[in-house]
Amino acid sequence: MIASIPCPAGRLSESRVSWRRAVIGVPMLWLLVFGVSRAADRPRFREHVVTAALKQGYQLVSADLNNDGKKDLIAVDEAGTELAWFENPTWKRHVLAVDVPRPLNVDCWDIDGDGIPEIVLAYRFDSRPEKSVGNLALLKSGPDVRAAWTIREIDRVPTAHRVRWIDPEGNGKKVLLVGPLVGERFPPQEGDRVPIYLYRPGEWKRETISRQPGGVLHAIHPVSWDDGPRQELITACFLGLHRLQFDGALWRATRLSSGDPRPWPQCGSSEVRLGRLGQDRFLAAIEPWHGNQVAVYLPRSGQWTRTVIEDQMENGHALAVGDLDGDGRDEILAGFRGAGHRLSIYQAAGSAEDRWRKTVLDDGGMAGADCVVEDLTGDGRPDIACIGASTGNVKLYENLGP
Repeated sequence: MIASIPCPAGRLSESRVSWRRAVIGVPMLWLLVFGVSRAADRPRFREHVVTAALKQGYQLVSADLNNDGKKDLIAVDEAGTELAWFENPTWKRHVLAVDVPRPLNVDCWDIDGDGIPEIVLAYRFDSRPEKSVGNLALLKSGPDVRAAWTIREIDRVPTAHRVRWIDPEGNGKKVLLVGPLVGERFPPQEGDRVPIYLYRPGEWKRETISRQPGGVLHAIHPVSWDDGPRQELITACFLGLHRLQFDGALWRATRLSSGDPRPWPQCGSSEVRLGRLGQDRFLAAIEPWHGNQVAVYLPRSGQWTRTVIEDQMENGHALAVGDLDGDGRDEILAGFRGAGHRLSIYQAAGSAEDRWRKTVLDDGGMAGADCVVEDLTGDGRPDIACIGASTGNVKLYENLGP
């Protein structure tokens, strides 16, 4: 069921003002975006342009890179040759690495416990294995985190597409997971499988933990399924959604859903996130690969029931969840990169959890490739930050509360 309410008068002002001028000291473009339904409990957002100088944004990661207690933003520009970060709260740009063509994915974790996370970067990407180098590199800061970091290659994986740190045993010792886009060929044929690789810090020896995904593997998403320290993995591929758990010896995969039921290759799932509605879990997914739909999965009688809450996207890519209004129920944020690109928020409508209200957050100004929900302004409210593909930008949507 699609519950959509048009958003009236999205832009109320486009004057240049200073956001917390005493703290930041630089002007930014702002506007207020108001919810159109249940306005009393929908937060308002003020838009800030962090940068509009990207060539083609792909991934956005929030991490405290200078150990000052504020989350900074790493912007992956897949058409560029540099990896850069933007320092909170001034959003000044700093270069992490140069001569890294076609960068595609990063993830951060403090391996050595010095308070500054190390970064794993996948670059020289191509969807065709025979043309993809798939460099995997470890970046480490020097005495000045704002200077270029040292870079060390740890492996080469053709079509390396996703890198994620995960704590599968809940002991604080994370390992690195790498998900190639495809197995041996692109486009994949029905029956083709895709490996997921694991690396232990220090050893950096490639281990294969699964060949369950099939076709195109688009998402590997670590989650705390039971809100504890032990993490599991949710994947999205042409075969749908899977949950991978480490039992102390082996990784075991459970199929949660087949995703979009259409025939190959318009099948399965592209992105997935785990959310909460009070005590209950739900899964949000973009389907099929780079698809037109946002689907919500709810546990019902031992199965995950699928409800499509959006089917008007073109090249859907950005997906995030978070409790934007503080009611203990997560909202869904989704954006697409194709014609008419739009970024929208979906809110569960009362107790009817298969009904979701839609509010357009950004109409035409963000070709959403990736988004994060994080308190970036230090006021205790989760904000939204997104990176745009054809729009070549990073925006912060500051949560002003109801």
